[in-house]
Amino acid sequence: MDIYNKKYKKIMKIIKFLSLIFGLIIFTSCDDKPDTQRFVRKEIHSPEALEDVKAMNRALEIMRARGCQDPLSWYYQGAIHWVPDTIENNQLCDSYQNFNDSKEAWRNCTHTKSKQEEIHFLVWHRMYIWHFEKIVRKLSGKKDFALPYWDYTSGDKTKMSLHPLFRSNNSSLYEYCRFDSINKGFPIEGEIERALDITKLMTYDDYQLFNKNMDRAPHGAIHDYIGHGNDYNDGKLWFDNPITGKKSHDGLMGWVPTAGFDPIFWTHHSNIDRIWQKWTNSDNGQMITLELLKSVEWSYVFFDENGKKVKYTPEQVYKILYSMDYDYDDTKVQSKSKSNLVKSKSQHVLTQSSPKKLLAGKNTVVNLSKVSKTKSKNVIIEVEASYQNVPSGIYEVYVNTKKRNTKSKNFVGFMSFFGEDHAMPGKSCKSGCCKPVTADGRTKIVFTFQHPNSQSWNFHFYNHNGHSTGDLRIDKIRIKSN
Repeated sequence: MDIYNKKYKKIMKIIKFLSLIFGLIIFTSCDDKPDTQRFVRKEIHSPEALEDVKAMNRALEIMRARGCQDPLSWYYQGAIHWVPDTIENNQLCDSYQNFNDSKEAWRNCTHTKSKQEEIHFLVWHRMYIWHFEKIVRKLSGKKDFALPYWDYTSGDKTKMSLHPLFRSNNSSLYEYCRFDSINKGFPIEGEIERALDITKLMTYDDYQLFNKNMDRAPHGAIHDYIGHGNDYNDGKLWFDNPITGKKSHDGLMGWVPTAGFDPIFWTHHSNIDRIWQKWTNSDNGQMITLELLKSVEWSYVFFDENGKKVKYTPEQVYKILYSMDYDYDDTKVQSKSKSNLVKSKSQHVLTQSSPKKLLAGKNTVVNLSKVSKTKSKNVIIEVEASYQNVPSGIYEVYVNTKKRNTKSKNFVGFMSFFGEDHAMPGKSCKSGCCKPVTADGRTKIVFTFQHPNSQSWNFHFYNHNGHSTGDLRIDKIRIKSN
């Protein structure tokens, strides 16, 4: 009997121990389980988005009233993107006079002279606007708030004007320092519309090339339009810049150091993020790899809705990148199969030329010699250009035709220059502040495109408005196997 009791007690102890362990496992699993609520980002002009726009207006009013040292303030959040290197007698933030006064996480967007950090362009901005979204959700009190997107690439004129709350000077979403036409309610129009055609962009099947060309257009094109309009050289636009305290030809969106201070920035980048996800979900789309994300060092430091600093490792960024807590009203944010990860490709030069030709007038032609044969369906085109003064406007590149149709098979891509006047004083050159230059001291810039293979390569460079304040020179063109 004693033996039986001893065995019984021993078994009960084991059962209790196992029950405790099992309970802890269940508790831990529940505690670590992520919030399953998913938020839906809606097109800003849709009736469904109206309450989100109002919530954003309420939140920005609160954020504008907070001091610049508060991570949840409008100024602090805008400066995370960038802030001018020097602001004398800063009326909006007296603790910031030059870049040495920068606060935690400030001046961290991925527009650099060397273009090394451009690989982080889409990824960093996805994280940036996601944290802003959560701040607005907390401050506005709208528990299901999701950041609206401005669908200016649809071709629908009703969607190509600013939402009324962004145009009302009684709204915290209003900004005077914009192209006046857009603030008066006129839709985006003129040659900029061509740069918003994403037909070619969606044909890319390489993440790095998609990322680079998205950065140029529609991304950079919209920044420039909101900041300048179509004509950069008429000399008529003057703004009292609220960030610098000086007069400027640039609206806030037209210059990297001030772009994040215009509330339209957030809905613009929400749309850029949406287009990226639409491409990712398409047959051509690829996911970035962790190896590629880690190939160039960059800082991912933000603030959560409670003002607490959040710092991510590349591994942490990659883990959540395609499993965000939001979708778009027409696009699901999701990952793809492993077969769609970025693949390394060996490339070799098929032909190249060094024309050293200045682009002048509306249309400039550069001819290349016959290309070496390749079985590649597509090839990579590298256009290496240089300038002394930053060019203005947008160039369209075509091959073997003078006809301008961005939906045609002859269209190669866009060349735009948003961010080219951006530098990074106070940061190490290994982080991308050093601008590449030619042997004769000109700033170098390389545009890279993917294009169907061809037997001849006669390039036509079409300049919007037919003139430029810069002196863009085509130094080299290379055709590479893909």
